[in-house]
Amino acid sequence: MSRSYRGLLCLFVILLIAARISAGGKPQARIEAVSSSSLKQLTNYTVISAADTCTVRHDAGIAYKIDDWVVGNELYKGYLDPSQTCTNPYPFTVTEINMPMHFMSATPISVSVDVELADLTNPSCPVPGALISISSQYDLQVPDSGLYDIWIPLDTPCVVNGPFFAGFYLGNYFDAGTGPAVITDDNPNALCQSYNVWNDSIGFVDLLNNQFWNFPGQLVLYAAGITGGSGGGGGTTEPAPLVRILTPTENQDLFGQASLWAEEYSGSSIIDYVSFSYSNGGSFVTIGQDFNGTSPLRDGISNAVAGDGYSFIWDFSGLPEGAYVIRATAHDTSGRTATNDVTVYIDPTPPTPNIVTPTSGSDICPSFDVVFNDNDENLNRIDLYRKQADSAYSCGMTALSEFKFGDNNGNPNDGNHVASGEYGEYYSGPVAAALAIKVWADRGYPLLMREGIVTISIDTLVERMATSFDVRVNHGCYDELVYSGLSSFNASKSNPLKLSVMRDPDYFALRQAVEEEQRSALLALGGTPGMWVAIDGFSGWKQLDGTYRVNVCNPATGMKETVSMRNNGGLSELYLGGSWKRVDMMITMVPVSWAVSRTSVGSDTNGSDGWAINTSTTGLISGARYFYRAEGVDNTALRDVSTVLVKFDCSGYYVQGDYNFDGRVNIVDLNYLIAFVTHTGPAPTGGAARADANCDGRVNIADVVYFINFLFGATTAPCH
Repeated sequence: MSRSYRGLLCLFVILLIAARISAGGKPQARIEAVSSSSLKQLTNYTVISAADTCTVRHDAGIAYKIDDWVVGNELYKGYLDPSQTCTNPYPFTVTEINMPMHFMSATPISVSVDVELADLTNPSCPVPGALISISSQYDLQVPDSGLYDIWIPLDTPCVVNGPFFAGFYLGNYFDAGTGPAVITDDNPNALCQSYNVWNDSIGFVDLLNNQFWNFPGQLVLYAAGITGGSGGGGGTTEPAPLVRILTPTENQDLFGQASLWAEEYSGSSIIDYVSFSYSNGGSFVTIGQDFNGTSPLRDGISNAVAGDGYSFIWDFSGLPEGAYVIRATAHDTSGRTATNDVTVYIDPTPPTPNIVTPTSGSDICPSFDVVFNDNDENLNRIDLYRKQADSAYSCGMTALSEFKFGDNNGNPNDGNHVASGEYGEYYSGPVAAALAIKVWADRGYPLLMREGIVTISIDTLVERMATSFDVRVNHGCYDELVYSGLSSFNASKSNPLKLSVMRDPDYFALRQAVEEEQRSALLALGGTPGMWVAIDGFSGWKQLDGTYRVNVCNPATGMKETVSMRNNGGLSELYLGGSWKRVDMMITMVPVSWAVSRTSVGSDTNGSDGWAINTSTTGLISGARYFYRAEGVDNTALRDVSTVLVKFDCSGYYVQGDYNFDGRVNIVDLNYLIAFVTHTGPAPTGGAARADANCDGRVNIADVVYFINFLFGATTAPCH
């Protein structure tokens, strides 16, 4: 028994013995009907349900609340038998326990849960037996009156191979006005199912059959867990767990929070959950547990179910900056584990120069301030750069049809359809990955397309990717295998590429990665069918319907296609193959040595008056789009970036003929125009195109004559 487990057990015993509720305080209970229609959730963790999660519950539903019974510092028990509600129940891993309660007003509540084996000495009346697991104490806040579902997780899920009792311990006393009430069904014959203890001298009493006051029905108290499906053998014939951390990577700098993502790759069918923990030199501290390892299979044919594998968002904003070890531990239902560690550097207050204004998608004009928000306590400077976006950007991909690949019968001309026993329809992942790799071979990294001294074809590369992703085995691609397969491919080439993953990217994140940072990218799409596509580029700007245009290489058609991308409820979707498909994930790659050319705009080295850089629009092209990229650097040389994509458009800013932007049109503007036309002065504020006063598409002396006539009232206002 571990030290922490013994401590929790001792605490439980001490609290139980110290209970001060007298037997005479219980009989004044009252019954009141209650409906479950207004049931609210009360928990301080995310309830995660795995595909094989089963709820073990035997009550007949919520019927009554029992007022004036609950005082506090007392324990409730419910008898549960997984074989009554779950298919192939044993071994059964208990993960969390629930007991609904009703309150009359807001109140703090202190809760822990436990599991005891059922003592079946008298088979017709089981009683709580040996304690096998107990959780930490959870301090929650009931926000208001009402009926609450209170889910509490076990710190370490425990395995049972038969009926058990779930325990729900209320560790605090309640003020009378808060009206805490437990919930029952309407079955008064459910004896030996519900127990309560409030005094060590009295011990457990059957709530439906006792000397004090009998409940009108069974206590609503139940549990959830994972079925083992191996009949109580513990799953020992299955392979032992194997796990590796996909993100973050070794020696990566993490800022603010991080997406932890692990792959369990043993092939075992009895993996229970994966936990994540950290250490900065001492013992490991739990970050979180994921019991739902569901990962979508993107097969190009059927619907891709939602899921992000074994993952957890780690918010480390309360930890000190420094080097940490992150550990992923895979657990199976027979109690076996496997671990994998990576070392990272975390900065809870990173040098991220978040651009507050302007925002992506907005127009800029005239000169403006780029304003930043940064909470880094030792930020040294912010540097700002600009890069013009293309009106029609392409990274130079050549589309491929997935039906060229996956041959299984020696006939490469039969289309390789699944209906013919081929694999081609499953090949969207390998095709998209190969196209993304070939971008870099074409840009000067030929090693990526070589095996030894032989340069391989794109067709061969596709088949290599398919093998690495286990496409033929799984009839499609799992996200973990795509990313780990690309990582293995990169490692085989001595890691020339930097791989990155982003979940739920929007249009601007996609365009920043592919165009501004010049990465190659492939997208994992949900919906029907789930598939992968490679991104070639972008066309134009925001459309009248609010969508943007993205150029993809569609493996299902073998063509480059310009498709719409939209935001829908905070998530991005691509319209492809006649339906909107959610953009679940983006994988990008760029050589470690790759450098992008940008124009320096300015710097701010003193944030005492706020972080901002004044930006001139001189020389910008009207109607053109520009990336503005801010790079923050702190005193320890850590750095991070923030990028916006904006349009330079002054059409709504300027008075026609006001070339010096002083709000008036007069002789001063005439002199300004003459100086520009004769090459002795700057362009009008807002760009040279504004000097085309007569709208003939040219800037010359005729525009000066037109402007003079306008000043004397002989013609209409200048074009711009």
